[in-house]
Amino acid sequence: MLRSLRSAVLVPFVVLAAACASGTTDAATVDAAAKARCAQLAERALADNRAIAMLASLCDAAPKRLSGSPGSADAVAWGLRTMQELGLQNVRAEPCLVPHWERGVETATLVGDPAPLRITALGGSIGTAADGLEAEVVEVRSFEQLQALGDAARGKIVFFNRPMPRALRAVGQAYGEAVPQRSNGAIEAGKVGAVAALVRSMTTAIDEHPHTGAMHYDANVPPVPAAAIATLDAERLGKALQNGPVRVRLTLGCRQHADVEGANVVGELPGSVTPERIVVVGGHLDAWDLGRGAHDDGAGCVHALEAVRLLQACGIRPRCTIRVVLFANEENGLRGAKAYAEAHRDELQNHVGALESDSGGFAPTGIMTSLRDDAAAALKQRLLPLQDLGAGTFLPGAGGCGADIGPLHAAGVPCYGLVVASQRYFNFHHTAVDDLAAVDERELALGCAVVAFVLSVIADA
Repeated sequence: MLRSLRSAVLVPFVVLAAACASGTTDAATVDAAAKARCAQLAERALADNRAIAMLASLCDAAPKRLSGSPGSADAVAWGLRTMQELGLQNVRAEPCLVPHWERGVETATLVGDPAPLRITALGGSIGTAADGLEAEVVEVRSFEQLQALGDAARGKIVFFNRPMPRALRAVGQAYGEAVPQRSNGAIEAGKVGAVAALVRSMTTAIDEHPHTGAMHYDANVPPVPAAAIATLDAERLGKALQNGPVRVRLTLGCRQHADVEGANVVGELPGSVTPERIVVVGGHLDAWDLGRGAHDDGAGCVHALEAVRLLQACGIRPRCTIRVVLFANEENGLRGAKAYAEAHRDELQNHVGALESDSGGFAPTGIMTSLRDDAAAALKQRLLPLQDLGAGTFLPGAGGCGADIGPLHAAGVPCYGLVVASQRYFNFHHTAVDDLAAVDERELALGCAVVAFVLSVIADA
């Protein structure tokens, strides 16, 4: 979600800038028409209220759709069916191999205290022995602190208890400050001879919901089991450690299987003038298995699909083809993103843009883009009608704008991302409560309208 890829994108910048400049002999008329188009899309999105029904349909059809699972295949079938119902053309599943990891039983308790610690295995973790493990806990807040412990951590469970910094207004930045302990904690624990890693969940909320997420191993470091602990129980464990040594009993039944076949789901709204030129729009179809992936990233899939429906419903047919891509395996491998870029490498020069939504279905606040300088200024001018929807934020020079379109950015494709009011995002991210009730139908609909308007601009090259 926060990956950054650098690439040279000068040529596409020039192409888009030229497109933005074309056909604008009467700026006032064009502005008025754009404002009317933006308003029409928003009004239609709110009045039809199709977005929340589409999201409910996905959550019902494939509530558990982690890559490699039976639910993942159900999600692909849903995507194909939904695209066909929306009248998209060239609808197909483009296969790719994806990892297959299963969670299994997961329990943890403080020895001598029957109340369970609410934990969940981190995605990709190895399991414990069938009867679990028991060890003393050492608490750290940084990798440097762990390294300083050295042999004192050998044979222990390392408890990474660094909270997301509350003082940071940008919640994504706060996530970035804390998430390395989830991503690499097991590696650092293995380096000092620990037997497991226990990681404070990635949220500022103090609640009972553990947050899963991807973690990594290093081939040169012995792997250890890794789990996230709910922040409420992280607080409890931290207080217990203040009173002396604490032992935890941990059981994780997770397993990694051989890769299996997954797929990106692809469909197109052909361009009215230059159909060979392509704008990609999409989100990732997979989701972690604790909740039903309503915000992450069912909302992103719906933003893309409903945006194309809105364009058709309002009689708006951009010059370029809009290609909707529901990407496989963003959460634990990016196999779908890589497979799409590889499968379409010979036509990437015809990709004039790529837009991703992967920040949830919250109220839209604006657009980020990889564009800079004159190209960004020209786009900003054309997106001014978004101010009427409360979505006037414009963030140029934002890199790849999303993990799944990162490979396209690396290939020189201009990239865009939907910006939303994200302060509550990490209350739901990768948890059991990422479900339909967490999504506001009007905020979701407005996000779809914003994506539709942006597509109507960048696909009119």
